[in-house]
Amino acid sequence: MSDTVLLFLKEASKKREFQVVVAEAAPRYDGHKMARKLADAGVQTTLIADSAVFALMARANKASWAAWTGPWGGGKAAGQGVLVGAHAVLANGGVVAPSGSHVVALAARRHSVPLVVLVGLHKLSPLFPHDPDVTFNEFKSPAEVADFDVLAEAFVRRDEGAEPVNVEVSNPCFDYVPPHLVSLFVTDTGGYTPSYVYRLLAEYYSREDYLLSAELLNLINK
Repeated sequence: MSDTVLLFLKEASKKREFQVVVAEAAPRYDGHKMARKLADAGVQTTLIADSAVFALMARANKASWAAWTGPWGGGKAAGQGVLVGAHAVLANGGVVAPSGSHVVALAARRHSVPLVVLVGLHKLSPLFPHDPDVTFNEFKSPAEVADFDVLAEAFVRRDEGAEPVNVEVSNPCFDYVPPHLVSLFVTDTGGYTPSYVYRLLAEYYSREDYLLSAELLNLINK
């Protein structure tokens, strides 16, 4: 769940009225927690299945999407936009965000809805997605996706002479959202377009930082 987006929406609710539609964010269902916290804060909230995001995106007057762990929703405020939390912002302006964020970004692009990333500058990274040292994904336990009781029964049937069951369960933690799908970064110091990320890197990182980072990675890989 993106605490940044949650706090943003709670603060915004003090100044204007809007409705938030929260996707459940399977398989961890962090959207349930987000929906409950928004409702407790007095925000009109609706919980939907993840598969309904594309269908409802076209109906939103104002959208906010909390990095797939949070909401996107329609409200009474003028304008349109999708709010996304981030795990990291890479040097090319791309975003590492929770799994499912890329699908949301594509839905927003298809419906011409701007994608706005809410992120602190401490999450700015000097690395590019094609750098060999970048491993921006993690894989969580398959138990979050698959019912092992069902799989175990399938393997027992296979041992009894039934057709073999080949099942591979993948549960990635993050998505990569390319910069061309991002409209704006809203940070601690203001709003920036993806093309401006290189200037932010020049302000917050020196050449010594890059060299130190490379040395640390070499030590870790040894």
